Parts: sequence; C-alpha cells; structure tokens
Amino acid sequence: MRNPFAVARASIWRATTCGIPACKDACYCVRVSSPPRSRVKRAYRTVEHSLGYVRALLKGNRIPGDVSWVSADARPIVLVHGFLGTRGTMQPLAQKLRADGRAVFTYHHGTFQLASLRRTAEGLQAQIQAIVDELDVDSVDLIGFSMGGLVSLYLLKFLGGERWVRRAVILGAPVRGTWLALAGVAAIGLISSSVWQVIPHSRFLNQLLAAPLPKQVPIRQIHATEDAFCPDPGRLTGVDPENYIVLPGGHSSLVLSQPFYARIREFLIEQQDAKNV
Repeated sequence: MRNPFAVARASIWRATTCGIPACKDACYCVRVSSPPRSRVKRAYRTVEHSLGYVRALLKGNRIPGDVSWVSADARPIVLVHGFLGTRGTMQPLAQKLRADGRAVFTYHHGTFQLASLRRTAEGLQAQIQAIVDELDVDSVDLIGFSMGGLVSLYLLKFLGGERWVRRAVILGAPVRGTWLALAGVAAIGLISSSVWQVIPHSRFLNQLLAAPLPKQVPIRQIHATEDAFCPDPGRLTGVDPENYIVLPGGHSSLVLSQPFYARIREFLIEQQDAKNV
C-alpha cells in the first residue's frame, strides 16, 4: 500500500499550510487535499472508527483487568474519556498501550462526563496523586480525549498537575469550544454543567486559554481533519510546533486509528525508552 504522504510529496495531492499566524514559516500543520478515491476511503474508515467507538462505549464503566504491569520500568499512563463517554471508549487505546508494555489506568468520571469540568479535574487530581503515592512512582503520563482533554488541561494549568504528570497528550479537545454543545444544552442542559462550559467563548474556555501551560510538562496536541464534533482549534500557546499534529480521520479515529496511536507512542513510549537506554 502506498504511503499517502509519499503521494502528497509527489505532488499528486495539493498541500497548504494551516494559515495560523503563529505558525508562520515553521508550520508543521500540513493539510492535504486528496483525490476523490482517497476521500471515499478516508470517509469509509471514519465511519468504521465511529462504529468501533460505539461498540467500546457500550462496554460501559465496568472493565475487567484494567491495570496490568507488563514492563518493569513502565511509567503509568492515565486515560481520561470525553463527554458522553465511558471507560469502555478508552479500551481500544488502552489495549494498544498495554501491548507496548505500559501500565494503564482508566477512570469513570461521573455519569457520561456531565459534571462540571472543574470538579472532574479535581477528581482526576486525587486519582493521579493516589497512583503516584501508592505505586511509589514520581509521575504518570496523561492522555485526555475530547472533553477529557479539557479536564487534563485544567489539571495542568490550575491544579498543579506538573507535580504528578511527566508528559501529556491532548486528543481532539475542543479548546475553543464547539457549537454542537448547543444541541447538548437543549437536550441535557438542565442536568449537565459541562455542556455549557464547552460553548465557544464560555467563561471556562476563556480562562483555560488565557492561563499558561507549565513549561516543565511537554504536551502533544493531536487533531483529526474530519472531526465534526471538535474541529481543529489551532495550536495552543505553549505547545511546540512539532507537537501539534493534524492527521486524516474523524473524532473516533483519535482513539482507534493506528496512525494516531503511532504519534502517541513515539511521544510517550519511544522517547522514554530512548532515555532509559
């Protein structure tokens, strides 16, 4: 199978930069306009990933064998699911990480992540601190998916998360909000405070964007080109250009697709392994 990026380099596809002023000439955010056959194939894979995500969602929060130490020097990895998600939605990603010899923790953050994101972040802080204390490790790696990415950023920016987090990956987080949240407000706004917090220009998001990232925690920000739920918001201030990555796929692809996992793996696992050599 031909590498699509090799095809792009052969000028069969048209590449343009992202247009974000902050990126300028050092832009790593390459967009590719693919031929019709490739777009159909990508659309098929996006639907396939969505179905896989729904199957994982239906597993709920009772996941057996959630923690498994495979490698003696494995740094624990904590996964944070998104809105209307369950621990089951993170299992495809967790299984890949465990296959690479990493200890993985996933948690149930309230009923479908309906609670305030601030309160959820406080709960995540307590859970990570307990892992660090009980396992006698200095830190964990953190992966936040979708709304879980906002929770992870809040932990790092406001709750001193740099004391327990070595590296963080933010997958498809709506850091500038999503107008689809209005549908959530109409449906469950009376019982969920989190849907109000992800409306564009909400007070929560304005505060989150304004606060600086801790310099001692490297962060990789990953988005999908066809993400209709959480469109790519552009590179966050404090994220290095080489760690801002946009790949073909939809929202579910972020936790199911191998190309996305490869970029997670190189950031959390390969670089740690290289350091241990």
